[in-house]
Amino acid sequence: MVDSRKSASKKRKPFSEDMIRECLVIIETGDIEDLFEIIPKIGVLRDPRFNEPLLALLNQDDIKRREFAAYSMGAIGDRSFLEALKKAFLEAKQLRGPGAQDLQIAIIEAIGSIGDDAAVDFFLPALKTCFLNEVSREGKGSRDAEKLSKWIVESLGAIAQQGGKRSLEALLELAGHQDPDIQAQAVSELSVAYWHRPNEVEDSTLEKIYELTTHQNSAVAESALSALQNLADVGCVRAESYFATSDEEEE
Repeated sequence: MVDSRKSASKKRKPFSEDMIRECLVIIETGDIEDLFEIIPKIGVLRDPRFNEPLLALLNQDDIKRREFAAYSMGAIGDRSFLEALKKAFLEAKQLRGPGAQDLQIAIIEAIGSIGDDAAVDFFLPALKTCFLNEVSREGKGSRDAEKLSKWIVESLGAIAQQGGKRSLEALLELAGHQDPDIQAQAVSELSVAYWHRPNEVEDSTLEKIYELTTHQNSAVAESALSALQNLADVGCVRAESYFATSDEEEE
């Protein structure tokens, strides 16, 4: 009797190979729209033959092709891309004009998607620079720095959700940041990090979130309450008890 699993596997291989070759052709010669359309396929296939052409694109002059390369690297999730992405981010920071910030965001998101906890050493200095730029600049420059800060904190959250302990520690530290926007987002990301393991939240983390529910800045206080509600919704017993206690006190 023929093993149906082996038979199905044999049927799938040529199809996957065709998709890989199609993607490789588009990476080499496709227009921008075609490139971005194949990112989901690249993320599913994760073929090592994509690595070299993507690294080449990341170093091209065309900003949109570099952006595509970054997102594709994040979709693949190979940690061997990290150093190239860090270098690309430092170079992208020097760029000005259309697409420059989109490229920086793509690189930040890619590093977060790869999920290496060591990326904390890259993200925290980058966040500090963004914050200083946000404070010192006005208008668009300040808004751009604020936007990058948001993506950095979100990427730390993505790594923390994958089990990154250092990223969790960084988020807890950022929950006490002097910038209320960074504080509020850090608290939000802390709750997201525990969505799939709600009863493993450290006591110190919950205590910090509890504390921030009475913060003088309304955005921070609301974010802390939302974080507790999110944790309660996914079954965090201690977060549920917080709301039960609050209800009893109101009565």
